[in-house]
Amino acid sequence: MNPFTERKRITQPERFVGRWRELSVIFDRLDTGRPVLVGGVAGIGKSSLLTHIAQSAAVNLERPDLLALYADMAPAEDEAALFHLITRSLGSRGDSEAALEVALLERAEPVLLCLDNADRAIAAGWGAATLEKLARLARRSLRYLPAGMPLPIPGQPSSPVPTTAAMEPTFLLVAACHGRPPVLSEPFATVTLGAISSPEVRLLTDAYLDYTGVSFSPADLRELEEVSLGHPAYLQRAAYQLYIARSSDPTYDWKAAYFADAQNRPIPGAPLPPVVFEGGRAADPYGSFYGMDDVTRRLHLDRMDIAAPDDLPLFLLPLVVFLVAWQVSGNLLIGGVTLLITIGVVMLARRLVGARSRQPEQPIASDSSGQQQEEQHAE
Repeated sequence: MNPFTERKRITQPERFVGRWRELSVIFDRLDTGRPVLVGGVAGIGKSSLLTHIAQSAAVNLERPDLLALYADMAPAEDEAALFHLITRSLGSRGDSEAALEVALLERAEPVLLCLDNADRAIAAGWGAATLEKLARLARRSLRYLPAGMPLPIPGQPSSPVPTTAAMEPTFLLVAACHGRPPVLSEPFATVTLGAISSPEVRLLTDAYLDYTGVSFSPADLRELEEVSLGHPAYLQRAAYQLYIARSSDPTYDWKAAYFADAQNRPIPGAPLPPVVFEGGRAADPYGSFYGMDDVTRRLHLDRMDIAAPDDLPLFLLPLVVFLVAWQVSGNLLIGGVTLLITIGVVMLARRLVGARSRQPEQPIASDSSGQQQEEQHAE
């Protein structure tokens, strides 16, 4: 079986790799009791990241008694249905904010709630208010641990090692939504997922190729990253086609098959740009813009498309003159004055040259009457 067969979200911990920076930010915010919103385009890996957070939170937060819950907001009809699902998972009953708060207070262990597809509930008109209620519950769950008080772990003897005073949250919240995280009244920390990096591409493919006897070369990995722009879902599709070529049919045109699939079944909300299908390494010289909003994308392009000016030596001239004047005189003030004078001369020279280059050329008028007279004289 092809290991890159499409699936909804990664649920096997050994298959999840990368996203170290995002995970570091998320766990850091959770450790202080701040709720987190994760955003990104379709197929970028929000659900897989949320699942991994639920699976690894107890270790990363160093709270072995943590109870992690994963819930999908898309099937829930309303807030009451979601609260009923959560309270039931906590071993209690009720479908209101108050019932959920009671259920949380009755538990000695901290609880992490991971909510997926929050954008569906927000679009239905009840999601934003529900997220804010849950965020308030998380804020109210902070408990003060005085200095010297060991962290309580149910079923285990208290640690003799004294601790410093701290605020410890007992209810933690992470939610994922499509696109940019919404602006809410409660202070959520926001993390937007973008394209995965080259090392993450290698680690992801290695994780799926384990025990298959098939390997991808460095050139294969570069091509996978180029044709997918680092988008995990497109990367999985491309790797699926490449696996066929490397495992059973060396003549199989995996790239053509992938392009046809990507054109016929684009990921909603995250289509590949047309330039990718034009082939080659010119797909995107500056990396992927997945996860960037329009403003950030324009800023990124403006920053990356700056070319070295033709008169670069002219720009470096003031610096060279400054260094020479400083070394010769041994006086930093003289060097600074020389620098300012040189900058003024350079700017004036560029302005004069620019003004001259902008002057329109005078058209050469032909003297038709004189030409006719010369022709008549010649006759």
